[in-house]
Amino acid sequence: MNVKHFQTRLDESHLQKDQDTINRFMETVRVKKTTTQFVIGQPDFWSVLVFYENGESHETTPKEKDKVSVEQEVELTEREKQIMQALKQWRKDRAKEANLPDFLICQNASLLAVTKRKPESIRELSGVKGFGAQKIAKYGDDIIAVLNAF
Repeated sequence: MNVKHFQTRLDESHLQKDQDTINRFMETVRVKKTTTQFVIGQPDFWSVLVFYENGESHETTPKEKDKVSVEQEVELTEREKQIMQALKQWRKDRAKEANLPDFLICQNASLLAVTKRKPESIRELSGVKGFGAQKIAKYGDDIIAVLNAF
């Protein structure tokens, strides 16, 4: 198992870029575990460790300049694009409430899986990759509510 360290700065000029960097990396590997620690310093930041195994099915690597997001790799209908956007907005709101980076709430790949499968219940959501008991307990009702809005 490998480990990669990231720092997510909280200021508006860096936050989105840092989160995008982590998300792109996590899309190219098989994530086994993540751990975070808030570091008070000059400036304050989130320290993020990602424990991973190299992905076998991805052709992109984190060092490539022209990275492709998960959504760009998969064709989405107009309705699915709307659902994905709504899920991302929900995730952004939850992350802001918890003072966490977006990806710690839910990775893009997991949101995409939800968008494609459109589970109608918590039970169906448990069959979606990336949704274990803890994530479902924390966010399952919210995700089903977002999906039911469509």
